[in-house]
Amino acid sequence: MRFSLRALVAACCLAVGASNVARAEVVFGNLGTSGTGALGTTNTDVGPTAGDYLAQGFTAASPNLTVTSVTLGLFGDGSIATTVAIFADNFGEPAASPLFTSATVNVGAKARYEFSFSGATLTAGSTYWVIPQSDVSWYLNNPGSAPVAQNSSGYTFVNTLENIGGGGWTGAGSNRYSISVAAAVPEPSTYALAALGLGAAGLVGARRRKIAG
Repeated sequence: MRFSLRALVAACCLAVGASNVARAEVVFGNLGTSGTGALGTTNTDVGPTAGDYLAQGFTAASPNLTVTSVTLGLFGDGSIATTVAIFADNFGEPAASPLFTSATVNVGAKARYEFSFSGATLTAGSTYWVIPQSDVSWYLNNPGSAPVAQNSSGYTFVNTLENIGGGGWTGAGSNRYSISVAAAVPEPSTYALAALGLGAAGLVGARRRKIAG
């Protein structure tokens, strides 16, 4: 019996390690559950070259998740090398320096552009701001709705802010962007195997205490 319980614990631990994979899933935005929703016909010219910035804010939910990509509906005049940065919140507005910066994507004709991230883990309950770092225009989604939690993630919309000419952050309304945030979500089987392993470990501990008593 002792061997079988130990074997069960070891097998569960190996299984959890082998299956500790995650799938990319949309957790927030207004481009639908898959991040492929349509863009509208209205855009807003708010880009860093003119000293104007547009920031989209959201609050992360439990558990802590790692952002894999951010998709934005954008337009660039020509082909503009663009990155997207994620900022922490500083009393209701983006902090001075970014936490994470995406890989570079060339933005041209109106389209959905996906920006990949590495190591961008968000803390549950914390607010973050997404800001493009190049002179590009944001396109509204169709039908111009505000972003919401996707796939039952619990993420919440905070605000859209603009900073015109370096004059400080002010509210920009809720219909000036299209955005989709995807994060690495553990597969349900990983949680199930982890629970099984913990349960088996508990049985071994209980048996040892019984023998010792």
